[in-house]
Amino acid sequence: MNFHTFEELQNTRESCRVYSDAPVSRELLTHLADVARLSPSACNSQPWHFLIVDEPEAKKRLTECLEDGGLNGCPWGNRVPAFFIICEEKAKLQPGVAEHYGSQHFAQMDIGMAAMSLCCEAASLGLGTCMICTMNQERLHSAFHIPSDTTARLIITVGYPANPGAPRRKQRKELSSIVSYNSWDSDR
Repeated sequence: MNFHTFEELQNTRESCRVYSDAPVSRELLTHLADVARLSPSACNSQPWHFLIVDEPEAKKRLTECLEDGGLNGCPWGNRVPAFFIICEEKAKLQPGVAEHYGSQHFAQMDIGMAAMSLCCEAASLGLGTCMICTMNQERLHSAFHIPSDTTARLIITVGYPANPGAPRRKQRKELSSIVSYNSWDSDR
């Protein structure tokens, strides 16, 4: 699938929860991580680690970590070809910035940008993704040997959609209700 503009990609990309049985190659998964790592980050701190889960036993362990995270876990997780666990590592900011804001002040925003880069690249290649933020940290750390000074912030499912086709109509707030110029209380 080729997208002529970023806007077109944004208009058609959507969360996918039903995947085909087709595996996603490690080469492609590595490519997605490579694109995500090129994302901007505060002071070029790159506070992320991408843990890719694609083996059946590891995927089973991961879905068990989601069950206690709330929102009914991820009941469709056993049909996901691959997962990315995006972890937040200690950021190395410029000294003045770190002293003023703390080393992790920007890390979650940085991880969000990397995650969106990954999802957009996946969509441009015909892959579906879904971001999951509900997880049991203790179980996840234990199951995947994640260091204690690192936090799993986001899990992204990746695979080929089972039913590719026309995307659902997006339901978004009206632009006029979320944009102001020069002052919050300006005429919107």
